[in-house]
Amino acid sequence: MSPRADAPRFVLAPMDGMTRASFRAVCFGYGADGATTEMIQSLAYGRAKRRLSETFLETLIRFPEEGDLAAQLIGSSPAMMGESARKLCDLGRFDAIEINMGCPARKVVGSGNGAALLRTPEKAVEIMRAVRERSRLPVRLKLRLGWDEDSITAPELTRAAEEMGFERVTVHGRTRAQRYAGAVDADAIRGIAESVRIPVYANGGVTCARDALTFLEATRANGVAIGRAALKQPWIFEDIRRLRMGETPREHDAAERVDVLLRLARLSCLHRPERVAVCEMRKFASWLLPGLTGAEGALERLNRAFTLEDFTRLMEGYLDALLRSNDVRIHPELKPRTDLDTV
Repeated sequence: MSPRADAPRFVLAPMDGMTRASFRAVCFGYGADGATTEMIQSLAYGRAKRRLSETFLETLIRFPEEGDLAAQLIGSSPAMMGESARKLCDLGRFDAIEINMGCPARKVVGSGNGAALLRTPEKAVEIMRAVRERSRLPVRLKLRLGWDEDSITAPELTRAAEEMGFERVTVHGRTRAQRYAGAVDADAIRGIAESVRIPVYANGGVTCARDALTFLEATRANGVAIGRAALKQPWIFEDIRRLRMGETPREHDAAERVDVLLRLARLSCLHRPERVAVCEMRKFASWLLPGLTGAEGALERLNRAFTLEDFTRLMEGYLDALLRSNDVRIHPELKPRTDLDTV
C-alpha cells in the first residue's frame, strides 16, 4: 500500500558502494518508501561522448521492483551538474534528481564535491539552480548542517531550495567536521524543518526502528532517511510500520536472514560479475548472521565461496544445521556491539 501523501516517509539513504540496485530492491521489499542511487559523478557523466564503463553504468541500473528512486548527482561544476541532470531525465528511469552536498569522505571533499560545497554557499546555490533549470524531474537536496560548527549553512541552502521549487531537502544532523561521530543535532533539523514549507527529511544516528520514530518526533520532520542501520537490518522499514500500527516487530530469525542473503546474492549477480558479487556478500553476511549459533564458522567458510552456487550451498547447509537443532533464533549474548561505526 502506498503511503498517504501527508504520512511520514521512511526512506533508504544513499551510501556509496552499498545502495546498489540489489540492496535497494531488498529494502523496498521490506516497505522502504523510497531510495537514492549511489553517487553519479557529474564530471564524467556530463561530458561523456563514448560508452561509459560497466562500473559506471552499474550506478544507473534500476530493478522493476524498486519504488520511488532518485538519481544522486555529485559534482562542483554547475554546467556539468546541469548537463548530467538533463541526461538522467532523458533516460526515463528515475523519479527525481538528488544533489549530494553531504558526503564527508576525504576523496570527495578533496575534489570540491559533496560536503565541501557547504563552505561556499554561493557556488552551492549556483549548482542547485543549474540542476533545477535543466531537470524535467523533481529535484531534491541532501546536505549536512554545515562544514563545521562555525559555518552552519544548511538553513540558508534549504531556504534557497524552497525558493527554487525543490521537492524536498534531507538534512544530516552533523557537520562535515563531525563526519559520523558525536551526537546528531535534532534541534537544528527541527529548526530547519519549521522554517520552510517544503518537506524536510531527517538523517543521522538511527540504529533501530524505535530510534527512527523517536528521531521523527524530535525533529518534526516529514520523513527519516535511514542509512547504515539498514545494512544490518534491511527489515527496519517493516519494523517501523509495525510499531506505527501499535504492533510488536517480529523476530527476524535464521531462515529469514539466510533468505535475505540468498536473494541479495542472486540480485547482485544480475548486475555485477559473479565473483565480485559473491565476495561482497561476505560483508553483508557479517552484518546479518551474528547472534546466530555457529555464525563465526559460517562466515569463515564463506571466505572460500567464489560462485553463486558455492554461496547458496554453504548458506543452505548452515541453515539446515540450525533447523535440525531447532536453533534458529537470535541469541542476544552472541551479538556484537551495535556501534554503527563498525559498519
